[in-house]
Amino acid sequence: MDAKIAWHTWRKILRDEALQQQLVDGQWQPQACDAFTPEEQAVIAAYAENIDRAKWFIENYQFRLVNSFINALENGAPLTLRALLNRGVEIPQLSRDFLQAHQWHDYGPRVYTYCRDILNWLIADGESQIWPAPLVDLMGLEYQVVSLYLSLQHGVPAASGPAGYAHTGMARLYCSQFRLSQWLRDKKTLGQVMPPSGEEHLLVTLPDLNSRHKYLLLPPRCAALFNQPPVHGAPLDENDAPFLARLVSANALVLRELTHEVR
Repeated sequence: MDAKIAWHTWRKILRDEALQQQLVDGQWQPQACDAFTPEEQAVIAAYAENIDRAKWFIENYQFRLVNSFINALENGAPLTLRALLNRGVEIPQLSRDFLQAHQWHDYGPRVYTYCRDILNWLIADGESQIWPAPLVDLMGLEYQVVSLYLSLQHGVPAASGPAGYAHTGMARLYCSQFRLSQWLRDKKTLGQVMPPSGEEHLLVTLPDLNSRHKYLLLPPRCAALFNQPPVHGAPLDENDAPFLARLVSANALVLRELTHEVR
């Protein structure tokens, strides 16, 4: 039996609950497995003969993935996790629902990729009105957090381009439809006391690569300057100076100086 085929077939068994049930019930029939090659069917037959021992490994695999779901949210979307817990959501069952929808995919050490996919899945459910709209808004905010971390997995983007203000690559801006700052100030109310509707501009920023992210509530004009930083030579309104200084201080923008080529 080829070791590589045996390994990949075992991984398929781990992700196929219907096949697992057939093996446990002793109802698996090779001729019914059109999705598997004859070599793979031989591997499955071997596991079928030892399903009592294999069952423990299947259950252990599922137990590990259920726990890793919680770990992914704790690392990438702790506010969403806390809000769900405060609402009495059964997280282990939610985890199983997600994993079943994703064929028990094993993300391994890719915690933020795992969290990104969880948030995508939760937000899609929220659009079906399973979750309150402010909670979906919070998920959208933390999706920006996760996206920021994922964008930095290969390091900070190299500083290049013309003189003037430019993005550092260490910040993201989220425009909320509810006043999420209420939850950011008082986390005990997450998921329980719904914030009022109202647009807010929330900056997610990393002071440096050794720090966790921070949230800043920006005035509309400050948010507009982040979205479209002024280029070198463009006239600046004196009222914009404090906003630009705040964005630079938050490591959201950097001021590139004009350099002169020496001939």
